[in-house]
Amino acid sequence: AAPWISSFYEKPELLWLLRVAFLAVLFRGFISPRAYVLEKQYRFGIVVFLIQGSGILGAVITIVSAFIIRSVWALVIGFVSEFAIMCVLSYVLVPFLPRFRMERGCLGELADFARGMFGVPILAMIAFETDVLVLGKVVTGEELGMYYLAMTLVLLPITLFGRVVSPILLPAFSEKQDDRDALRRVLLWVTKTTAVFTLPLVAFMASCAGGILALVYRSEYTAVTVPFALLCLLVLFRTQAPIFNSAYLAVGQPRLNRRFVVLRALIIAGLIYPAVIHFGLLGAAVVVVLGNGISLLMQVFWSRRIVDLEFRAYARCFLPGLVLALPIIAMNLLRL
Repeated sequence: AAPWISSFYEKPELLWLLRVAFLAVLFRGFISPRAYVLEKQYRFGIVVFLIQGSGILGAVITIVSAFIIRSVWALVIGFVSEFAIMCVLSYVLVPFLPRFRMERGCLGELADFARGMFGVPILAMIAFETDVLVLGKVVTGEELGMYYLAMTLVLLPITLFGRVVSPILLPAFSEKQDDRDALRRVLLWVTKTTAVFTLPLVAFMASCAGGILALVYRSEYTAVTVPFALLCLLVLFRTQAPIFNSAYLAVGQPRLNRRFVVLRALIIAGLIYPAVIHFGLLGAAVVVVLGNGISLLMQVFWSRRIVDLEFRAYARCFLPGLVLALPIIAMNLLRL
């Protein structure tokens, strides 16, 4: 795919950068399967050491390479090194030697589960990366860079949630998988707790968008203040969506999550190009937020099949977080 991608952007210098960078996919796919069992067993210490340890070493390699090579190759080398180290570390920490003998009962269960997961990673990639791919073809490199770095700021709390909270959700829901009432109570409690932290954070980031961009980067980045403020809503949407995903996986019905992923990908992929053509960076931000928001709303209705979730009960979970966010919004409105 590397030659096609580099020719699409009319940048032949991307060819070998892409070929080397894609090795990360290979290394990530070959980590020890037992590493995934650690989260199920609440052994998060090893998981953190594996993920964060390889991430730190990858960052060190990137920095050292930058001083030596002084080119974009330092980023590629560090990126690939992180996942290569993760692959090796996984077999050191949780060794696994696959056997050729198949257990038919387990194979059947895995096949059913895999059918429900089929296509989900590709569809998720479409939803997460389509805006950058389209912008890279339509807008200038400077505009793309500012949009990407603004999105990077938005993704920081989302990534933190994914590293700290998401691994706990699956085993927590798995313990309640045979009790629909208990599963619903846990889902609502996690939703309320997450909203208490994310809603005030979203209010702060959106209200102070220009100042945050100028502080973290430079004053020139205030040009993307409005798209950044809008993208801050992703902190709410993309921390709530994994809660439903974990519940579906816990009860062995990943296909229910695939409907959410399909809808999100269709909305974003279908609207992103005309939105970017007519409204530029703001259009991209609107479509990304719209796709994530609508698909999350549909999750609430689709989840009735497994937890009998009422929309009113779900909406009430956001009231405490909204109450905490209102003073932040009011203070910034008074300042204006």
